[in-house]
Amino acid sequence: MNTRDLGTFAVLNFSLEEGDDGRPVQRTESCGTFLEVERAFAVARERAGRELAQLQAESCTTVFELVDTEWGYDVRQDYLVVSRFWVHDRTPSALPL
Repeated sequence: MNTRDLGTFAVLNFSLEEGDDGRPVQRTESCGTFLEVERAFAVARERAGRELAQLQAESCTTVFELVDTEWGYDVRQDYLVVSRFWVHDRTPSALPL
């Protein structure tokens, strides 16, 4: 069994795509789950960097940037979040009794 499927920390990618009618539509993709939070952040950063490079290669005039956030990494065009790689702790917190 792949230990990536047993992990506590999920990396989710939220991004905008053009819908059939030309309007933006949000897409969500799982990038895997990981046992260590450090590994989850490393994967999120690698995927965000790859997407940033691809967007920059496709556009000569639009400026994109990679922004570190508290929960992962955003690829932004000005203030618009084009793609977000979010690290999510799948283990629910327990309140003391």
